Amino acid sequence: MNRTGQKGFTLLEVLLATVIFAGAATVLVASYINILSNFEGSRVQANFEEELAYVRAELQIIQNIEEVMEGGDFDMGTGVSGTWYSEIRMTDFPNLFNVLMSVDMIGDEGERRELNQQFYLLRPTWGDPDEVGQARQELQERMTEFRENQQFGWDYKSSL
Repeated sequence: MNRTGQKGFTLLEVLLATVIFAGAATVLVASYINILSNFEGSRVQANFEEELAYVRAELQIIQNIEEVMEGGDFDMGTGVSGTWYSEIRMTDFPNLFNVLMSVDMIGDEGERRELNQQFYLLRPTWGDPDEVGQARQELQERMTEFRENQQFGWDYKSSL
């Protein structure tokens, strides 16, 4: 500020500028820390999702349904380890199974995640031959009934 013969800022102006600068710096540092925290959280989530995909792939190659239902332990070698098990139900379609996989993972830094994933899996080796035969018969009956109930805009049954 320019006063008669004096140059410079008053003490009040310097303090006000310092308070404004400190407030802006605090907001910027807090935002930066928040960004780093979110980045780390997404990295951890991506690692767990990769591990879940690995466990799911392992489940899909097991031939014996009892082994799949029993589950097991895994160690990824990256510090992530855990256990998994699954519940399996046959659907109305032959050899198509509804699989509910539960995974309990512990990360390298001690973070723990319990993940559940449900999916369908076509596995002819898992089906009991009697149950598969029964499901096929029921499916054929439903398809026959569906075809008989379809009219397609004309009465094709009476022309035969």
